[in-house]
Amino acid sequence: MYPIAAMLVLGSIIIVERLYVILFVYNTNSEQLMNKVRRLILENNIDEAIKICNHRKDAALNRIFKVALLNAERPYDELQEHVEVSVLSFVPRLQRRMPYLFTIANVATLLGLLGTIIGLIQTFQAVGAVEGSQKQILLSTGISTALNTTAFGLVVAIPCMLVYGYLFNRINSIVDDIDHYSNQLLLLLRTGKDYFDHFKVEQNITTSQTPKKMQTKNAGESDVA
Repeated sequence: MYPIAAMLVLGSIIIVERLYVILFVYNTNSEQLMNKVRRLILENNIDEAIKICNHRKDAALNRIFKVALLNAERPYDELQEHVEVSVLSFVPRLQRRMPYLFTIANVATLLGLLGTIIGLIQTFQAVGAVEGSQKQILLSTGISTALNTTAFGLVVAIPCMLVYGYLFNRINSIVDDIDHYSNQLLLLLRTGKDYFDHFKVEQNITTSQTPKKMQTKNAGESDVA
């Protein structure tokens, strides 16, 4: 029971720390940040965009954006390398101590099973040394105590596994946002306003529009007619 209790304390510390860091320190509103930075870049106000990133300087995407903006005047290849290095160095921070949480859940379960087995062994050994009238009481008490170890191990393991799965998905979501919006920022810094103007909603081709080649062909057929 004491080793399982130690796993409970250690797992609780990791859970609280990771939840706080991932949900409140490293996380940010990616779309809102991108819109603000895009507007300032199109206004040629890089300094103000850097200040926006400094409002939450510990957030993952803010850090990546700041690196890109600070190196905005460099050639595109160098700019891209700086961003890639920044991303590669930051992702391990998101995943820090996550393997420990997974290990604690497994170890707590195994310790519970081990405690139950040891408890049953000791119970049956004790039963053999007492009189027949006391064997049933001693056996039921010993088995109940032994099974409590397994129950305690599962009580520790199940929350650890649930939190691990949740944080794992959150980390993947943050990494996806970093890849998506950092690439958008790189394209914006490279091509400027023309890139985003080209992809405005009202200019997107839809199935209701006639392709330009078909329009030209139809116009030629009308002239012949």
